[in-house]
Amino acid sequence: MKRHWQKQPLLVRQALPGVQPPIDRVGLAALAASDEVESRLVTQQSGERWTLRQGPISKLPAWSKPQWTLLVQGLDLHVDAAHELLSRFRFVPEARLDDLMLSYASEGGGVGPHFDSYDVFLIQVSGRRHWRIGRLGVSTTGALREDVPLKVLADFEPEQDFVLEPGDMLYLPPGWAHDGVAVGGDCMTASVGFRAPWRGELANELLVRLTDDEAPRGDRMYGDPRQAATCEPGRIPEALTAFAREAVLKAVAQPLALERALGEALTEPKPRVFFEPGEALPPGQGARLSPRTRMMYDVAHVFINGQSFRAGGRDATLMRRLADRRALSAAEVARLSEGARDLLDQWTEDGWVLPD
Repeated sequence: MKRHWQKQPLLVRQALPGVQPPIDRVGLAALAASDEVESRLVTQQSGERWTLRQGPISKLPAWSKPQWTLLVQGLDLHVDAAHELLSRFRFVPEARLDDLMLSYASEGGGVGPHFDSYDVFLIQVSGRRHWRIGRLGVSTTGALREDVPLKVLADFEPEQDFVLEPGDMLYLPPGWAHDGVAVGGDCMTASVGFRAPWRGELANELLVRLTDDEAPRGDRMYGDPRQAATCEPGRIPEALTAFAREAVLKAVAQPLALERALGEALTEPKPRVFFEPGEALPPGQGARLSPRTRMMYDVAHVFINGQSFRAGGRDATLMRRLADRRALSAAEVARLSEGARDLLDQWTEDGWVLPD
């Protein structure tokens, strides 16, 4: 983290020795055919042309056919082994961790040279892949081709290249162009991606949440008893502009309002995420978070799947432990207060927490 995070690439040979694919290619194909899973099929044609097909994908090309790639996003939401692999990267705050994508490629398969605006760890889990990398502004101008349906760079002169074997890992900071091509068939690469919200998008999300709250005490409607008759009816009154500015600033200034809105936004499940309802946590059992649950905390709140709760004392300590470790032992569950235990039971019934 000190030497490489958001600074420079890092190649780690045998970072995960003996790694196994979190799913086989038949299972991956079955997921790609589901409308509950985000998937894409990229095929390279002759003459440096690509075709892109969005899932669900009911039929894949023959495994032996060269130059095609299947991308399945959010594999950690559907496969426990993928969730476990993603969890190995929780040395980065959960608020930044996004998901695990698995790329299956036949001989020569790839998606063309491109760059990402976020950090990525590329883990080779089966087969071999040849990576070429270079800095934005050095290896490429960043200009994109307009004749293909993918974000493929129009120019790319790599600075470094590597062939990754199973267990090898390559980290790339934002803005590093890269091009990965399968060497031989049955090439699987797990990609751990991170979230980095744009300032404007984050501000919009937070303001929507802040203004969706119930009207704070002392709220009032705009009034203009001193408004004079006007011959410029199209002009927005300065008093209304001041009223609008005050309304926004007051919403942000509410105690802990911004902190609560941020935590709720960061833990909001993705649109395709759903939970299977369960039953209250049986007595004497531990608890673990569902792989699809996002749970975080700050100094005053506990956040889970877009909801916020105030917590203090021992309950806060135990709930934070649940967020950090994603599990509580039976002894730790027994130490929760009656109210916190009721909350845990509700989360179990909602499918957010599972008996352990």
